[in-house]
Amino acid sequence: MAEGASPLTVDAVMRIVLMGRKGSGRSSSGNSILGENRFTEQECELSEGQTQIGHRRVHVLDCPDVLDPDVDKEKLQEQLLSACSAGLSSVLLVVPLVKKLENEQEMLEFIKDLFGPEVLKCIMILVTHEDEDEARVSQLLQQKVNVDLQQLLTECGTKYHCINNKRRSEEQRIHLLQKIEGLMKENRGKLVKRRRGSMGSFVNFSGL
Repeated sequence: MAEGASPLTVDAVMRIVLMGRKGSGRSSSGNSILGENRFTEQECELSEGQTQIGHRRVHVLDCPDVLDPDVDKEKLQEQLLSACSAGLSSVLLVVPLVKKLENEQEMLEFIKDLFGPEVLKCIMILVTHEDEDEARVSQLLQQKVNVDLQQLLTECGTKYHCINNKRRSEEQRIHLLQKIEGLMKENRGKLVKRRRGSMGSFVNFSGL
């Protein structure tokens, strides 16, 4: 663990869903969190990996590009709801810093339709980059050319995190997990599904 980092909560599971278009760095980000090469962006179905980080069990769900015509949306929805039935800690919408937005807004609508509007409380924009530090990334996000990204950030409560998948480190992934843990504390738990309900019924936070 990085020097000065606070310990993660004991006996808890963190379940993270990664979403993003092909080429966004989505699968690479999942691999950075897991600390191993588990995912590939060529997959057309939901992939899952898990690891132990300190006292926390971390489950990572790598969701294929939901707007890819080769992806079975209905099947994907069922897989996501089943995989998150025990609770959802965070959705990371992966956006590459150096590329213009394409279908991220549509992905956000997909997420809201599936899990319900409360999911906005646990969505974070994960900005992928190579060599920029976080201060520089913040400056770039404020530039006028990134107005679409600024609007996306605003809708997600201006919650974002920067990750460099070219330089994996324990400190980097612990920092990300601490941000997610902060969201969980702010929301007083994980997003969980009603016992009775259909798709889009993840509406309550509980678990902390």
